[in-house]
Amino acid sequence: MDIEEKILKLIKSKKNGILQNELWKTAKIDSSKCSRIVAKLEKDGLITREQNSSKGTKTFLIKSVIKKEEKAKNFKLLLSKDNFSPCTGCALECVPENCMPLSEWVHGLQNE
Repeated sequence: MDIEEKILKLIKSKKNGILQNELWKTAKIDSSKCSRIVAKLEKDGLITREQNSSKGTKTFLIKSVIKKEEKAKNFKLLLSKDNFSPCTGCALECVPENCMPLSEWVHGLQNE
C-alpha cells in the first residue's frame, strides 16, 4: 500500500473527517508531504477540504467523498423491484407481523 492509499484509508476511517494538522501526525509523515498528498486527493475528487480552526490555528477539515455508486449500493436492501420498503419513513407504530404493507413487500421479495 503506497502512502496515498494509506492517507485515503485513514481519512475514510474517520466518519466526521479529520483535521489536516492531525492527519500528518497520525500518518507519521511531515506536514508538507501531507499537504501535497491531500491536494492530489482533492484534485482527484476523493476528498473535500473545508477551512477550520483548531486551538487558534487555521487548518482544514478533510472528509472522504462518497461516490454515487457507493450510495446507491446502500439502498438495495430497501428495495423490492422498484419499490422501497414500506418501513422507510413510516411513522406508524405497528407490529411488523401484522403490518399489511410490510407483508406485501416481503412477499414481493420472495417472488424476485
